[in-house]
Amino acid sequence: MIKNSVVSDNQEQGNGTAIRSLQDRYLVAEEQLLGQLFVGCFNNKMAVLVFLIQVQGHKPENSVIFGMNYYLDDLFHQLPDSSKQERCRRVFLWLKRFLEKLPNVRLDQRRSAVHFVQELYGVFGVHLNSSLRGR
Repeated sequence: MIKNSVVSDNQEQGNGTAIRSLQDRYLVAEEQLLGQLFVGCFNNKMAVLVFLIQVQGHKPENSVIFGMNYYLDDLFHQLPDSSKQERCRRVFLWLKRFLEKLPNVRLDQRRSAVHFVQELYGVFGVHLNSSLRGR
């Protein structure tokens, strides 16, 4: 038995994609590229944050703390919807205060910071490639 052997003039047999226009296909490709760039930038900045969380006895320069706080503010404003902003607001505030206290933070605060970083990865849908642990 042959399925879909007759297609009317108003129907078009799909080829696995809902995007018909060539221009729209280019837009999807550009969107995928932008997504990859976002993930790369996100991972690079978060690597600095993770380093600051894990290194003990190091007082980062004020410019580094200022830059990370600026990044966290920017990241907060990139959250996809306002309900996620409300839910994550305290996480961002806590991480900013944590950075300002460095290196005078307790071990449990470092563990909390690691947990919050893992939460941010989840909120933005980015896969964390390593096993991140607080010391």
